[in-house]
Amino acid sequence: MSKITPEVLAFIEEIGLDFERQNLPRVAGRIMGLLMVSSSPLSSQQIASTLQISLGAVSTNINLMLRDGLVDKKTLIGDRMNYYVLPSDYLEQELIYMITAALTRQAIFKKHHDAVKEDDAVDQRFKDWIQGTDYLIEMYERYLAELRASKSENNSVNKNARQLDRFKS
Repeated sequence: MSKITPEVLAFIEEIGLDFERQNLPRVAGRIMGLLMVSSSPLSSQQIASTLQISLGAVSTNINLMLRDGLVDKKTLIGDRMNYYVLPSDYLEQELIYMITAALTRQAIFKKHHDAVKEDDAVDQRFKDWIQGTDYLIEMYERYLAELRASKSENNSVNKNARQLDRFKS
C-alpha cells in the first residue's frame, strides 16, 4: 500500500466521524475509508498498522462489516491470510442497509402508534414520521432500481463492445 497523504488521512477520519454520527463504530468508518482509497485488498495487519489500531479492533469491526455486506473477504492462492476489499456492489449494499434501517425504524413507529394516539401532537409526529419514512424508502428503492438498471446497461454495452472488438480482429 502506498503512503497515505495527510489529505487522504483526513478523508479516512471524516468517514469515521460520519459512521459515528450514524451511531456506527468510528473504527468501522475509518476501515471503510481506508478500503475506499485502497486499490488492492488489505490484510487485517495492514489495516491495523495503517490506522494505528489494534488487530482486535480490526477483527471486531471487519466482522460487523462482513455481516452487513459492506466488505468482502478475499484470499490469495498460496497465502493463508485473509484480505478485505469493498464489494463491487458496495453502493447497492449501502442502499439496502439504509432501506433496512428505515423499514426497521418505521416498523417501531407503526407498532407503537396506537399507544400515543390520545395526544394529538404526538399522534401527528408519529404519522409524519411514518409518511416521511415511506417517502424515503421509496426514494432509496427507486435509486437502487436505477443503479441496478444502469449497471445492467453498462454490462450489456461492455459485452457488446467486446463482441464487436472480436469481430473486428
